[in-house]
Amino acid sequence: MRGALQWFLQRLTGVLLFAGLIVHFYVMHYSGADPLAYESVIKRISSPYWKAFDIVFLVSILYHGLNGLWGIVIEYIHSARLLKLVRTSIIILAFIVLFTGVYIIQTPS
Repeated sequence: MRGALQWFLQRLTGVLLFAGLIVHFYVMHYSGADPLAYESVIKRISSPYWKAFDIVFLVSILYHGLNGLWGIVIEYIHSARLLKLVRTSIIILAFIVLFTGVYIIQTPS
């Protein structure tokens, strides 16, 4: 069951990333008459909806990327001790990036 859940979440985050990329591309390149400026970005990311979008996008990126990295790691590393070390490192990296990203999203300046 665990492998099926990972497979499903990998596909789900892939769809979320594709949709998020389309939204991001549209907002950055085709929305609004005024050019992209610091003030307009701060105004947009001050919205709770954009903050939620950015956090969901961040979580999707982290899961999709690090789960894919884990899939590569288990193909090439066969030592149980080294697998445990790499898995722990990936989890620590994920939490550091997640907390840093959420902090940045929550505190626009």
